[in-house]
Amino acid sequence: MMVETGQKPGRGQLYLATRRNEDGSYVNEAAKEICEKIELALSQSTVDEYKISPNDVVGKVLGKEHSGRVRCLGLEVVPGRAFRQIRPRYSDLNASSYNNGSCSSQC
Repeated sequence: MMVETGQKPGRGQLYLATRRNEDGSYVNEAAKEICEKIELALSQSTVDEYKISPNDVVGKVLGKEHSGRVRCLGLEVVPGRAFRQIRPRYSDLNASSYNNGSCSSQC
């Protein structure tokens, strides 16, 4: 898949590719229904579906991920690492930005 597009496939493309047999038929009826929903969502999507996020096509169609796995990303991938959200660190804050650099009696 990466050879065809030049970039890593998104979760939607991986889901679609892994639910088909060699002849192009779906592995079962449930997979067919989910794949049709994903294909429809991909065709209507306005965002870059190559970026992994909890709100990508797979997340929208299949719902929220469970704490112990992330679909279409292999074994041992957990949401905390796959959907890493960068939080501001308190050590990066400058104390002088509060109270115009002066410390009141509340400090």
